[in-house]
Amino acid sequence: MSSITTYCPTCGSVLDPAPDPVHGPVCPQCSAASYSVSEEPPRLWGAGTGFFVWLASVALTLGLPIIFAIAYLFVRALQTGQTPSLQTMTQDLSFVLVMVGSTLPAHLLILWICWLVVTSRGRRPFWRTLGWEWYPQFKWVHAVGLALLMLGVSFVFQKLLPHGETDFEKVLKLGYSVRVMIAVLAVVTAPLVEEIVYRGVLYGGIERAYGKGAAVVVATFLFAFVHVPQYLASAAALASILSLSLVLTLLRAWTGKLLPCVATHLVYNAIQAAVLLVPENAINNQPDQAALTIIWRIFEFGGISP
Repeated sequence: MSSITTYCPTCGSVLDPAPDPVHGPVCPQCSAASYSVSEEPPRLWGAGTGFFVWLASVALTLGLPIIFAIAYLFVRALQTGQTPSLQTMTQDLSFVLVMVGSTLPAHLLILWICWLVVTSRGRRPFWRTLGWEWYPQFKWVHAVGLALLMLGVSFVFQKLLPHGETDFEKVLKLGYSVRVMIAVLAVVTAPLVEEIVYRGVLYGGIERAYGKGAAVVVATFLFAFVHVPQYLASAAALASILSLSLVLTLLRAWTGKLLPCVATHLVYNAIQAAVLLVPENAINNQPDQAALTIIWRIFEFGGISP
């Protein structure tokens, strides 16, 4: 007589038969209810759901700042009795901080949507389903090395390709508080949210439907595409974003894990974020080039000037 194997829906462990047949098997790790292999477990999301999550992330990233801006303009109009002009608002530090700060609630909402999809509304573990673990041949030291390599590639692009002042660099000039807020968001939420969306949900859905090749191409170009508006004036910056996206997506395809992508993206952003916190007159407004310059000086390859 064969028995039906059952699994814990929370941790995925095989459950031992319970001594009490009335209550059924119980997981010794988390005591959660189980489902039988004779029942069909929740299916992982597909390409359509992956595209939906991507569209939702774009809509929230673009739409929430507009909502915050309208609210701010409404309050200012009530306070001053007149509607500020667009030119005035772009130079209003408080307005810019509100716009930049709206990225945080947008990221939180995107994470919530990703959680709903990845866990099938709580029926699957979130982190393990995404591949939140190291690859045996890729640890933190490799993430640091790869991030430094990509900064070097960006530096080369800026030497070889045309570079005009981008909208991002214009925003950096508006004040030190803006630089601090951007630096914090670039480290605390951006790498995690962007990697979960692009190399997690979007890549995973397309890979299951059409294979790794299609997943690499689509995830790479969609990530670069959403960054085009803020870097449109610089061919060098666009090439840097595209190369970074390609490397991170290939890393996901090679390892099958998301954590190496998040770690590399985090280190890449963290180095540039640290540069943003340096006094403005000490560096130029190109964070990746400035980052390489500072690292170069730290290791005394070119000598540290006072």
